[in-house]
Amino acid sequence: MNPIFDLKRLGYFINRQLYMNMGALGISVAAVAGTLLMISALFAYFNPGEVGTLIGLRNLYLVVFFVGGYIFTSSVFNEMNSPQKSFTFLTLPVSTAERLVGAWFISSPVYIVVFAVFMVLLAFISCLIAKAPGVFPSLFDKTVLRVVQVFLVTQTIFFVGACTFKGHNFLKTLLSLFLIAAVVGAYSSGLVYTLFQGHGVGPHNLSKEFEDSAEYIFTKIIPFIFWYLLAPFLLVVSFFKLKERQV
Repeated sequence: MNPIFDLKRLGYFINRQLYMNMGALGISVAAVAGTLLMISALFAYFNPGEVGTLIGLRNLYLVVFFVGGYIFTSSVFNEMNSPQKSFTFLTLPVSTAERLVGAWFISSPVYIVVFAVFMVLLAFISCLIAKAPGVFPSLFDKTVLRVVQVFLVTQTIFFVGACTFKGHNFLKTLLSLFLIAAVVGAYSSGLVYTLFQGHGVGPHNLSKEFEDSAEYIFTKIIPFIFWYLLAPFLLVVSFFKLKERQV
């Protein structure tokens, strides 16, 4: 296989993955959309004209958007976990980079566009049933855009899990996140205890320089790492994990 990245091969791979998974994806999308439609219709019908109800439904769609996206991303390499399908998948005439980009493209941009279409339709129908069509444009404000931006970053965490684990990828990724959070929390607590000799943290024992440093870290460095470095780093990790799985 020519290791040089080829857009034509990438296109074939994306089409192949969409075709192979269209049946299962269609059933899942129909089930979720049907459930959300029933919930939306009931709430909108019994709460006509209430903006808060429509905003609440919008927020429900966003929660489903996150959870569904994470589960979908975790299953994007399910073929590698199946003995019957793994050989065919691993011997496809595509490079590791093309597999990575193709899977990410399907589980992130394509997923976002498909869900956005359903979300717009559901919100519009809800507004019509609630007899408040004028509320529809205001449902898609900066909050929705920020949610999509957060998903684009955090989705790569579950993408790494899809490349790393063999089976139950979603649950194993959640467990890994819990363990990492527990370790970081324990380390941070121990560090604070050591620095302040067990007296706790408060204005009485914090210098101005320490406060300025902490503020700079939490308002400048951490947001920069999250928005600009985390996703590219995790995609690079995913590349090497995927390469290991193919050996």
